[in-house]
Amino acid sequence: MVLSTIQFLRKDVLVHAGLGEDCAVIDFGDEVCLVTSDPITGAAEGVGELAVHVACNDLAANGGTPVGVQIVLLMPEHTREEEIHQIMEDIQVTAASLEVEVLGGHTEITSKVMDPVVSITAIGRAPKGRYVTSKGAKPGDDILITKGAGIEATAILARDFGHLLPFEVSDQEIRRFTKQLSVVPEGLLAAEYGVHAMHDITEGGLLGAVREICQASRVGAEIKEVDVAIPQLTKAICEHFKLDPLGLLSSGSMLIVTPSGQDLVDRLGDIKVPAFVVGKITEGDHPVLVRKAGERQAIMAHVEDELWKFFRRIEGMVE
Repeated sequence: MVLSTIQFLRKDVLVHAGLGEDCAVIDFGDEVCLVTSDPITGAAEGVGELAVHVACNDLAANGGTPVGVQIVLLMPEHTREEEIHQIMEDIQVTAASLEVEVLGGHTEITSKVMDPVVSITAIGRAPKGRYVTSKGAKPGDDILITKGAGIEATAILARDFGHLLPFEVSDQEIRRFTKQLSVVPEGLLAAEYGVHAMHDITEGGLLGAVREICQASRVGAEIKEVDVAIPQLTKAICEHFKLDPLGLLSSGSMLIVTPSGQDLVDRLGDIKVPAFVVGKITEGDHPVLVRKAGERQAIMAHVEDELWKFFRRIEGMVE
């Protein structure tokens, strides 16, 4: 419905708007400019830090080096000054850690929102012959992910809903997850290595990201659940809240498609980024998940993120 309205296309735009594509890519001569936009709507705390990482991760998924971000803050009428200051402080600290400049944006107090909405547009650059898209996956390629499933959602659930858990999660443990939110290092290494496709694992988790790669590349995939790394805290939270970690918001994890999976795993290990081969690209037009006991589950439709399902359950309990 959205993409079908776009009719006019420029010749200097190399990657246009499309399902599964993280960024637009614009020809700037010897280099390309990469542009992406993302909002943060699923977190109560740490929205500034999450917003910067999510946007810059999109650039990294195309092999781009982040340069700057523009911020749109839409704040509810009851907002206190210190809340705006804290969000901007988080944005500045996170951006500076990535050597990214805050270029400007827009701030507005509005009755149209009930909670803070932070939307970021990020701009990056890459050599013209080295940018990566979601469309290059080929049958026989290995599929690997970095770090593990559910990183971002684990931090959100532990920080915002820890009071509902039967065990305590320390601030130090939560910080261990938020420190893993950037995929810029692995994205740049993988682009230089020469991979076929990349996609950062966000809404819909691993299953959503693999499906979007398959749609963009017009291929199939087989993912083995047993090979997917899931942090212990993520497992414990998912078991308590009855969530599937493979469909859980996973900023901090990059999905990479390459003919030489294990070699790239070793290269990523050299920069201390753990990575795991979790499946293969196949002929076909949709991914298949091999569950425990050999059960095969075809992923034919949009994957609704497990975090959104959880939010609906919580809202129903409050009502």
